Amino acid sequence: MFKSKIIWALVLGVVTSVLLREARINLAYSPQWHRIAHALAAPGTHLVAALNTPGTLLGGYTRFWGGVGFGCNLLIYLLFWYALLGTIGYIRGRRSPYDRENTLVPPV
Repeated sequence: MFKSKIIWALVLGVVTSVLLREARINLAYSPQWHRIAHALAAPGTHLVAALNTPGTLLGGYTRFWGGVGFGCNLLIYLLFWYALLGTIGYIRGRRSPYDRENTLVPPV
């Protein structure tokens, strides 16, 4: 189907973001799930807290800052999935190095 790591990373990043958003809404009363969702959403929260200090120009725009936090988390999930897929591809390629043709000898 898709052979590009960046496309798969984008798809998995979006799926992860949507699932975490739904988990925060639907599993808010479970202490374990609340801690997991809070930890996975922490990078976007820290960025928004650093940028949205009192007295800034966009201080009251909560929907904007929510979007910035969501976008930051999406970018981090995308980078995570891209690195994970790259690592898996590298390990799978190293598992059977003799299946590839030898690049030191010219082809016959």
